[in-house]
Parts: sequence; structure tokens; C-alpha cells
Amino acid sequence: MSDKYMLYDWDEQPIGYFQELRLENDESYRQHLTIYRFRKHPDYIPDQSLDRIYVGILDTGGAMIGQYDFPLKRGLQPAESIPFSHDGDWELLVHTYEQVSRTRRMFEMWDLLRDPAQLQCGLWVDFTLEERKIWQTVARTYALQTNNWRNQGQTGITIHLDGRLITDEYAFFFMLGEQLNGPAGYYGSSLDALDDCLCGDFGPIPPFTVVWSHYHYMENNELLQRKNENGYTMLKVIQTAISILEESQVTIIKK
Repeated sequence: MSDKYMLYDWDEQPIGYFQELRLENDESYRQHLTIYRFRKHPDYIPDQSLDRIYVGILDTGGAMIGQYDFPLKRGLQPAESIPFSHDGDWELLVHTYEQVSRTRRMFEMWDLLRDPAQLQCGLWVDFTLEERKIWQTVARTYALQTNNWRNQGQTGITIHLDGRLITDEYAFFFMLGEQLNGPAGYYGSSLDALDDCLCGDFGPIPPFTVVWSHYHYMENNELLQRKNENGYTMLKVIQTAISILEESQVTIIKK
């Protein structure tokens, strides 16, 4: 069985590899990270203090497709780094950047991207709105880590969007990214990021054409009247994105 994760330190030196992890709160709401079936890297020597550890997510071929870091509740000094000196299961008290349940769900989503032969568009379609917020981070990290840019620098291509699937601003950015850069593709996750992507280095560049089927279905969808964290309706965000695309010489054909 291939390893699913790599553990490394702040200067990207590998500590070891492992198969599974579990993250949970105890009764005092302290966050416990348990790593299962850890194998120490043969060249790793625990000779420096650690105040955080980095977890690399690996695909089935062993390539890193993403990463996450865990600050340690209490830094480990070299003499205390015993868990890193032998194989087995071990546990640490850590901090997370968000709720434990969201971090756990994020790691579950990474499992969907491990097998390159099984990647497909639309993995996010059945996600809840909260899950789509998490997927947004996963897809962006995946693209930046793997340089997942299809048709890099090409112009004149034609892509297709389906308005029936665009029920929030996240769906719009996901679909645009996948149509331009393939499964789990990224082409911005906000208006500013979209503007950056249109300038180059993130896949195709204008001019290109977007054929938008069922556009009016999306335009009349009450779900898009929901407001985002900035107080704008999701429809307004998408309409502004359309203006940005058109100003950048993207032709949008609404059907």
C-alpha cells in the first residue's frame, strides 16, 4: 500500500511517511493529531526543535498534491523528538486554523484527488455551501502545488458553462476553473483572483469564448440571491465576474 502522507519540517526535510491521521478534540477542547503507521525517513535525525509540523498529501504515485501545517501546542526540543525516531503510531497536541470538523472534512476531500486516473470534473456538485468553501481552498492548493494548468498560455479556445449547476458563486468559479484547466481546475476563487488569472500563468489567456447554456435559468435562481460574507448577493458577484471577463476580451455567448 502506498503512503498517503509525508511529514516534513520547516526547511522541507522529510521526517517520514504515514497512512492515516485522525484529528479530534478532547473534553477540554484540546486538539489531538494522531498519526497511524508512521515510517521514519532513513535520513531524518531529530536534531532541531519543532514548533510545527507539515503534512504533505500524496497521490497514488507518491507525488505531493497538497499540504497542511499544524502548529504544535508545545514545541518539541531535540531530546523530546522521540516519536520521530521510530516507526509506529503517535499523537501530538496541535492547533488548527479552523474548526476541527472542517479540517477533517478537508482531508476527506483530498482523498478524492489522490488517483490521477480517477479525476473527474464536478466532484463538488453535491457538496453543501459550507463544503464548497472548503473545496475552494483544496482546489486552489491542488492547482498551485501540482501546476495543474491545462492549455497554458493558449488563446482562442472555447469552453462551456451550464447555468443549471451554478447555484452559488463557488459553483461559478469551480466550473470556470475546470473548463479551462481540467478536473479540480482553478481559475480564480474571487473577483481579484480572476483578474490575476486573466493576466497569465494560470492556464489559457484571452481572447477565448465561453458558451453559457441555460444562462437565464441561473439568472432567475433564487439561491443566487443569498449574500456572501462581504454582503453582496452571489448573483452580483457572478455578474461582476462576467464584466471582468468581457473587459478582458472574453466572448460570452448566452443561451
